[in-house]
Amino acid sequence: MKIKDPLQKKRVGDRLRRIEWQVRGVIVMIENEESIKSIIQQMAAIRSALGSAVNEEILCAFEKSVDKKTALEAKDYDELRELLKLTR
Repeated sequence: MKIKDPLQKKRVGDRLRRIEWQVRGVIVMIENEESIKSIIQQMAAIRSALGSAVNEEILCAFEKSVDKKTALEAKDYDELRELLKLTR
């Protein structure tokens, strides 16, 4: 399975670029000898953001693979999103 939808590609790219900047910020924090607590908080935020990106990709792949005859309603996708959040 591949990401072919241009909008989806942009959303994934944008999300990963934000994570990239968060990582760069942590590197600067380490170089500036900031507190370990602050660094760990930022690393936890990065882990959470990456988990959200993975979950969104899983959901998008799921949406693409669901047979049109059994298409789920928007509320069903919202429920799936909430379930995926629990897996982090």
